[in-house]
Amino acid sequence: MGLDKFEKQIKNHQEFFEQEPSMEHMDKFLFQLQEKKATVKTLSNNFKWWMSIAASIVVLIGFGWFIQNQNISTQTQNNLSAELFEIKNYYNMESEKKLVAINECAQGSQKEEKLLKNTEIQLQKIDFNTQKLEHKLKNAQGNKQIELAYVKSLKAKNDIINTMYNEMCQAHQPQLLTQ
Repeated sequence: MGLDKFEKQIKNHQEFFEQEPSMEHMDKFLFQLQEKKATVKTLSNNFKWWMSIAASIVVLIGFGWFIQNQNISTQTQNNLSAELFEIKNYYNMESEKKLVAINECAQGSQKEEKLLKNTEIQLQKIDFNTQKLEHKLKNAQGNKQIELAYVKSLKAKNDIINTMYNEMCQAHQPQLLTQ
């Protein structure tokens, strides 16, 4: 019923719906449309401009970070040969892994915490001697005796940490009996 009434209204006022808008109306409409397009284009250009600035900043920061890491790596490798640098990294990584496990195993036991503190003092002394040897290596590149002493110092630290790990962490793990 409501639809019939609506159709009747459209038929009664059909000349209104078929009437073209005036030229003034069309000019206003086109002017407003162009203003909207200009505003959107300006916003789009501003967005692109800010995005290009942001991208440039990210690239510059990334490039600076890369150069800084290259300088640090070069300085470290200048002090040691590539082989000694790898040996140092290997022993340090192994030692750090075990030290984390040792610290976890020592928690809660006063005896083991005291043993760990005494061991840390010994490790600091070994680290000091290792640093002295590394400094000597800078001045005496290629000296096999100093290189050997340096590697032995790194290994001694690692051996102490392995011994501590075996005593503190392996003793707490249940032993499996197999036949």
